[in-house]
Amino acid sequence: YDRNNGLLYVLSHESDVVVVSGLDGGRKVMSLRRGHCGLRRDIPQAEGIASDDRDTLWIVSEPNLFYRFTRMAAS
Repeated sequence: YDRNNGLLYVLSHESDVVVVSGLDGGRKVMSLRRGHCGLRRDIPQAEGIASDDRDTLWIVSEPNLFYRFTRMAAS
């Protein structure tokens, strides 16, 4: 759970997704596969997730790979 933005992140390495739930009950699904969210390759066996005070989402996977996702500003 991220107190800064009120979002709950649920990581599934089995489904290769992150489910993002808001306090309003809305949900979004973030695919961890190639071609989604700017990924050139699938994220192999994602095991950890964290966010920081700059609204950056961090995912760690085997073997010791780190991925950084930032929100794009709406135009």
